Amino acid sequence: MQFSVTTGIYPMLGLALVVTSACTSSSGPKSAAAAANGPSGHIDVMCIGDRIDNPPESFHYSYRYSDASSSTQKDADITPQVMDITIKDKSGSHSFHGVHSNEASWSSAVVDLSNLNVTAMSSRLNTLDNTSAIVRQSPASINGYDTTRYSIDTADADSSDRRRFETLFGAGSFEKGTAWVPADGCAVKLVLDEAVQINGSLKNSHYEIERIKR
Repeated sequence: MQFSVTTGIYPMLGLALVVTSACTSSSGPKSAAAAANGPSGHIDVMCIGDRIDNPPESFHYSYRYSDASSSTQKDADITPQVMDITIKDKSGSHSFHGVHSNEASWSSAVVDLSNLNVTAMSSRLNTLDNTSAIVRQSPASINGYDTTRYSIDTADADSSDRRRFETLFGAGSFEKGTAWVPADGCAVKLVLDEAVQINGSLKNSHYEIERIKR
């Protein structure tokens, strides 16, 4: 997740997301599940970076990532004035206190919470925009927000959308999870399991990303 402090790479990442989404949007019929539960949509998690960099309110942010060889846990209590971060990964554990009025301090805190795994995951989710792999389910109140719950499951998508996803990310690749999205479109919770082909082998990963209003 690259935030505004990393301005050098952000435009290139943004362009990649736009191009990928444009090339893979679906115009075919939706699955029976999508027809029954409502239209598919867009799951936005990159926007959380803006909420962290310029917090409009106080909230707790958490990020969990694991794969076969590593795991990362990041937690932060964030207000418009300060943030307190705790990070645990294979290198150990460390904490940091960021002060918004101090540019260097705040930028260091934001970079601490960034992660390119989130950028890559968000790019893959963007390929599912408005396809039968994303199904709107029902309203839900969670973490202090009124949201709509969406299911994400490439296995339940129609055959055209499944083929498109596997063509991009390799045979056996998948995305499966749940997202809770409020009216402003910025997800407050995402739980996601995925597999993508890397050098001919499937890499399985698990994500949990969450904002809790304070």
